[in-house]
Amino acid sequence: MKIVVIGGGASGMTAAIAAARKGAEVKLFEKEERLGRKILATGNGKCNYSNSIYKEDSYNENAAGFVKKTFEKVSPEDTLDFFDEIGIYPRHESEGRIYPSSEQASSVLDALRTEIERLENIDVINLHWIKGIVHRKEGGFAIVSHRNMRLAADKVIIACGGSAGSQYGCEGDGHALAEMLKHEVIEPRPALVQLTSGADYFKQLKGVRAKGKVTLAVREKKGAEAEIIDAEKGEIQFTETGLSGICIFNLSGRANRSMYEKKHCSIIIDLFPEADQEAFREMMKTRLSRSLHKTCEEFLNGLINKKLIPVVLKNCGIKKITEKADTVTEEQLVKISDFLKNWEVEISGSKSWSEAQCTSGGVELSQVNPENMESRLIPGLYFAGEVLDVDGKCGGYNLQWAWSSGLLAGASAAERK
Repeated sequence: MKIVVIGGGASGMTAAIAAARKGAEVKLFEKEERLGRKILATGNGKCNYSNSIYKEDSYNENAAGFVKKTFEKVSPEDTLDFFDEIGIYPRHESEGRIYPSSEQASSVLDALRTEIERLENIDVINLHWIKGIVHRKEGGFAIVSHRNMRLAADKVIIACGGSAGSQYGCEGDGHALAEMLKHEVIEPRPALVQLTSGADYFKQLKGVRAKGKVTLAVREKKGAEAEIIDAEKGEIQFTETGLSGICIFNLSGRANRSMYEKKHCSIIIDLFPEADQEAFREMMKTRLSRSLHKTCEEFLNGLINKKLIPVVLKNCGIKKITEKADTVTEEQLVKISDFLKNWEVEISGSKSWSEAQCTSGGVELSQVNPENMESRLIPGLYFAGEVLDVDGKCGGYNLQWAWSSGLLAGASAAERK
């Protein structure tokens, strides 16, 4: 069985290993000089390679059922066994995150490379990318690289990622190949990325961090009733252009997809999610009664970050932070209380592909069998990893998807039918 794997990232390497272990002759194409460079950047260099807590909402809503069926074939536990076998011992941390015990992403990459070198039936071809694939009527594929290397294959696995991490060579090549083979591709958008806003106060908020709840609200047009899409709790990071932090990252893919559909997106920030609206208003009323001798700035001191105070007051009709707190009207107090619970930030876009950790969008899932990763349109063609319309939240979910789908695609492709 001759198999060509296109893409030497997380899913491509595991696909090549799984196919080779079943006796297939594998050619693994990678456009960069070395395999798996993007892995080195995962988990802040520590490689959060899995998560012990799996929920269907860990992945985008279109993919939940698809991912579940794939995991029934190659589960996160199977993946941990695979990595244990090649030398990676897991360290379990908070919120289910799993890292290598060495806390080095390079350990994971080295283990994969070593296993590929051990398997003599894997031929790694670097600095080549595939520019053309033809499915032959009699079966099999004709393949040509950008350097006009031509070869035939019984099976092909497209595992060359999405567009996130363009500095690592991720430029949507797999989506172009899928479309060449008449597969539908959902428009790719950046995910796990900072969201940007045109609000003028963000420059003065650069560096502020606050715990809270963020909610993604989407409107068909400005002024229309908002649809609540999703919500996350965690640390909110304010940047000079907008919002960041894991909770924002987890909403960013759906926000970008909505904006691509010309919808209006907002992030609603609740800085005090543990209190309901009425209880918070009462607390603020009591706080004000004890602060009448203070300035407005001093009234909010100790409640929120100092850099936030001028922004909150200005948005609630108080122009000077030095105004006396005893001048705050009941109406203004309600505005301040409600602003801290429902601070709506209009989103204008996101950072670019080079700053995105993942791709939202990709090959339409209805055209792929989740139980073996084979195309439903072309026999012998398989997909794995980020090239598909699957994106997960922060916490190891995207690498877990890459490993499971890669191992399943490789093992399935190596089977003779």
